[in-house]
Parts: sequence; C-alpha cells; structure tokens
Amino acid sequence: MIKIKIGADELILWLRKNNKANSIPNDEIQGLGRKIHDLIVGQLGGKKVNDDYPSYWANLDEVTHIDKFGLPKSSAQYEINTSELERLYVELNNW
Repeated sequence: MIKIKIGADELILWLRKNNKANSIPNDEIQGLGRKIHDLIVGQLGGKKVNDDYPSYWANLDEVTHIDKFGLPKSSAQYEINTSELERLYVELNNW
C-alpha cells in the first residue's frame, strides 16, 4: 500500500475553502484538530507522525487568515494509506 503524509493544516484549509465546519475552532477539546485526529487515527487506521509542525501559508507575518476559525499556525501531521483518502474527504464533507 502507498502511504502519504498529510497535515491537519491541509485538511483545515480544505474545510475552510469549502465552507465546512465554519463554527468549529481549530483547537480546543471539540476542535478540528481533535476531530481530524479521531478520524485519521481512530477510524481510518492512520498514525500521527508529528504533533506541532509549522504551517506554511506564504509569509506567516502577513497572513491575516490565521486564527481560531481560520487557518492554523501549526498542526499535527499524519501518515495514512492512499486507499483511505476517499473516506477521509467524504467524512470531512459532512462536517
């Protein structure tokens, strides 16, 4: 099986661009970070490979969309089988 590394920041960007989970903050107990972890590790058999990896959104000093309900400054990184990507995005689409 082919595995890829994907960050919660990439998934949060996808959610925000598609107007999904707009009322859910990035962190906190019921936040997107926790939900993404539970989905990838708990349901899709992935594993966390990094806990606090910096996000690269052009120049972080000038990006105005980094906030609780926008884009994260850093995020967890995961390894997941490519065969689970469709399930991953189907679940995210329902948020």
